[in-house]
Amino acid sequence: MATMAVSAQTSEPFGNPVGNPGGRQALARSYAEIVGRLALTDKLFAAMTEQCDTKVAMPSQSYSAIDYALRMQTNMSFFQWRKQFSDPAQEAKLVKQLMSSTLSDIGGCEESAVERWFAGMLQNMLQPSIEQLTELPDLLGISRDKPDEEQLVRVFIHQLARYQQLSVAEIRGLAMALESGMYRYSMVAFTNQITKDYPQSVALREYVYQQTNTAGDLYELADSLRFTNRERAVTLFGEAAEQGSFVAQRWYGNYQACVGNTEQALLWLNKARQNEPDEASFIDDIISEIEELGEPTNCLDGWVY
Repeated sequence: MATMAVSAQTSEPFGNPVGNPGGRQALARSYAEIVGRLALTDKLFAAMTEQCDTKVAMPSQSYSAIDYALRMQTNMSFFQWRKQFSDPAQEAKLVKQLMSSTLSDIGGCEESAVERWFAGMLQNMLQPSIEQLTELPDLLGISRDKPDEEQLVRVFIHQLARYQQLSVAEIRGLAMALESGMYRYSMVAFTNQITKDYPQSVALREYVYQQTNTAGDLYELADSLRFTNRERAVTLFGEAAEQGSFVAQRWYGNYQACVGNTEQALLWLNKARQNEPDEASFIDDIISEIEELGEPTNCLDGWVY
């Protein structure tokens, strides 16, 4: 699929920064290529829906993943990227060509053929492109625009109401806002006007863990639960530790020392040290505190702080 044009509008911001000739411009072109491919895919789905009287569309979670990555990495939304850098005439021409070749390849608008094509596009085009996008380094200097505080609060409320339509990355951001009171919308836009709501944060973390089933998200769920249900939090910290999460192993080892289970504490702290050798010196400091003081210095009333 085609590359989104990096127009003259980008020539000045991307320049040739000292010590990295052409680096930002090359990165900008990488973004433009991927965003252009994703935008064209979206238009192709719309064209297939119209021509074949069917319903294929970019899943809302995929759109959210693209939009969230672009906001956090470039300070521009998917819509803003398309509006500023796309070439509508070129896109329309490419979509027409792609529709013709696609229908020829799959044998027309027969329902099962379209469904197979759509599934293949999701698996082989859409998801790999999103993964490539999220792996790109941050791109600074494209846009300094940002919503005001009132707009950001409205956006947060809107996103929270439809969280099941969002990507897990964006839901994690909403959960973090409910815990901290600060919502980060993009690279430079954030507000501290969010009302903390620990039970709702837990609900979001539960939902994310159901989608991913990873030790990292289980740890985040446990970390949210420490505000509302310490007993269950400890259980889940232990489960995340058993599943191999370094931060869970470190926390669980600390906790075992805080409640007087020195043998278990050393077991989990040593597992954490083996899991992340680069953190060995930090783990050694915790173990030294246990050996010298009986517990780590971050213990208070049988809890880890």
